[in-house]
Amino acid sequence: MKTDTEKSSGLISKISDIQNHCSPSVRLTVPVRPDQEELLTRIVRTITQRRDRQHRSQRITKATIIRAYIDALSTLPLDMENITDEKILLRRVLDLLED
Repeated sequence: MKTDTEKSSGLISKISDIQNHCSPSVRLTVPVRPDQEELLTRIVRTITQRRDRQHRSQRITKATIIRAYIDALSTLPLDMENITDEKILLRRVLDLLED
């Protein structure tokens, strides 16, 4: 892996970059495993159940969760060199989250 100064992916460097892209405009169909879909359903249900009336202005959906995850992960300094498959990509992301 690269050093901290070299490994920034350059995708999103600060939270304002995410806020400038807050309105989704592209439809994307992504196949997921049944356990991943179930997890998304549980996350949405938990968030919805734990909100009081004053925090229910925006509907939270599976797509909302996925977009938030993408924005959060894109801020990580992920080493994108020689990623050959999803397993290696997942390992690199998990390594960053453990630090």
